[in-house]
Amino acid sequence: MGDIVTFTDVTKVFGQRSQAHTALSDISFGVREGSITGVIGYSGAGKSTLVRLVNALELPTHGSVKVDGQEVTTLSESGLRALRSQIGMIFQQFNLFASRSVAKNVEYPLKLAGWPKAKRTARVRELLEFVGISDKAKSRPGALSGGQKQRVGIARALATDPKILLADEATSALDPETTQDVLALLAKVNRELGTTILVITHEMHVVRTLCNDVAVLENGRLLEAGPVYDIFAFPKNEATRRFISSTIQDLPSEDTLERLRARHSGRLVSVGVVERNGEEPTGALDVARAVAQVGSVTADVVYGSVTEISERPFGSLTYSLSGPPEATARVVELVKERASVIDWSATSAGEVGK
Repeated sequence: MGDIVTFTDVTKVFGQRSQAHTALSDISFGVREGSITGVIGYSGAGKSTLVRLVNALELPTHGSVKVDGQEVTTLSESGLRALRSQIGMIFQQFNLFASRSVAKNVEYPLKLAGWPKAKRTARVRELLEFVGISDKAKSRPGALSGGQKQRVGIARALATDPKILLADEATSALDPETTQDVLALLAKVNRELGTTILVITHEMHVVRTLCNDVAVLENGRLLEAGPVYDIFAFPKNEATRRFISSTIQDLPSEDTLERLRARHSGRLVSVGVVERNGEEPTGALDVARAVAQVGSVTADVVYGSVTEISERPFGSLTYSLSGPPEATARVVELVKERASVIDWSATSAGEVGK
């Protein structure tokens, strides 16, 4: 499948002249149809502005935004209404009507779309069952937990069977356990309904858990975009490395390094664990083979973290290599032939970007 959303040289400027603020600058990337694509960045990166361009709540100052093959900037009012009917929206603060029941909240976009009552009732029943809150149909939002409110929000966003779902910081107001439940539900929406989901977030673990692709923004500029595993394992930009380091925490900090040095007399090295193009993952086996080949060296894992991203291993392991200096140096050289290595005897944590 091709791209269902395409940004080409998109710039968005708010205000004029001395008051002008450039929220987005020369953004170009695509959202694959049927994918879950994350847009990540710190506060002020331009994420929410970007998502508002998709449903034409904002229009670009320069550049092109195409959604499902249509150039958004040239659509008439009726064209925009038709486009927006194919785009659902999930909000951070849920945006539910407090005075209406769960069922009435989900029904609301169907009434706006002119669905007859019998069809609305059946659709609401179907959606509440899909998101797992059929028993809350008559409840008011005030009686629900945060996770239940977001399930209502997801059901409402799916009401008109949209092709695209926009999730703007949809889990930021939730606790970790509830966040995982909501992410699992979004994955189910994508898997079972085929809905393309664009996730706006500042939480890298959301991207790691949920997304196929990711675009990284900083100060309104696109740093890099591509498959999640490639961006995690082989980042090209320092800001991307910072995001990854904050969520994986697989490399020792300065303080941790000092504690490790106090406890272990060996040479400290961190070895990357990544999988390239279906090959055997780098990491522990490379160290074991090098130690066996060189001899007179022992290798003990003293720190690290390895997780799965897109069903592939990712992280790093820190070893204490004990033995004659020339032998440990040879082990490091052999491991470097296939894996990324940080030799902490030659650098400090503050000098290393992940």
